[in-house]
Parts: sequence; C-alpha cells; structure tokens
Amino acid sequence: MKKRFIIAAIFASALGSALHFLYELLPSIPTALIAPVNESPWEHLKLLYYPTLLAAFFLTRRAKCKTCLWSAFFLVLLLMPIFLLSVYYALVYLGLDSVVVDIGLYFVTMLLGFFLAYRLKDSKRIERIGGYLLMLVILYGAALILFSFAAPDLPLFQAG
Repeated sequence: MKKRFIIAAIFASALGSALHFLYELLPSIPTALIAPVNESPWEHLKLLYYPTLLAAFFLTRRAKCKTCLWSAFFLVLLLMPIFLLSVYYALVYLGLDSVVVDIGLYFVTMLLGFFLAYRLKDSKRIERIGGYLLMLVILYGAALILFSFAAPDLPLFQAG
C-alpha cells in the first residue's frame, strides 16, 4: 500500500477517535450530525463514515483515475460497517467485548478499508457502478443523520 494511503488511514482513524468525544464536549445539533450522540453501535458508524470521506477527498486529488478511486471509497464506505458490525456482534456473542477490543476492531476496519480502496483505485469495473455506489453512500449518510434523532427501538440503535 502506498505511503499516502497509510498516512491517510492513520489520520482518518485518529480523526474518528477524536470525533468520539466531540458531542460530549460540545453537545449541539451540528456536532450530533457528525459525532456519536450515544454509545450505540449505529452511532459509532459515524466514526467510519466522515473521516473516510474526508481522507478520500484528499487522496483523490492526486489520483490518476479520480472517479475510480471515488468509486472504490464509496464501496469501502458501504463494506466497512458490515465488517465492523459483523465482527463486533460475533465478539460480543463470544464474550470478547471490551473497550480495547472495540478500539482495535475500529483501527483494523479502517486499515482494511483503506487497503481495499487502494487495491481498487484503478478498477474500471468499480468506476462503472460508481453512480449507484454514490447513491447508496448518500442514503447511508442520510440514515446516520436521521437515526441520530429518530432511532428505531432495535438493539443496533441502543446504547449498550
């Protein structure tokens, strides 16, 4: 993986870690849009979404195929929550949930996501479905915002 992708992944992970505490420090509607408002698994998906989008913005500026890389990041934005939540609930089921494990899982998810984006950065196949991926990423982002204020009564949305 290229050095700039590694640096971007580390930066995005650090930014996501900082976002974790933003709402607690500055509780308001604008901070609720980008930072977790409670300790639910759903709210923590914001820590993947916004930092990855920001890093993608900077990484795509120097990319040979900008639409390929954007499409790769859109795919990654949709896959990272699936991976994170699947592993998280498997670990909870096995009784291996702890703050250290959760933080480690977050960093592994981010690094794997950036690795996948790097591997797909020149993929014409991904580029061809980029518009569909973008629509799904926008819907996902809208759901992150909507469910911060009107969360369904499901375990995924409950602080645990």
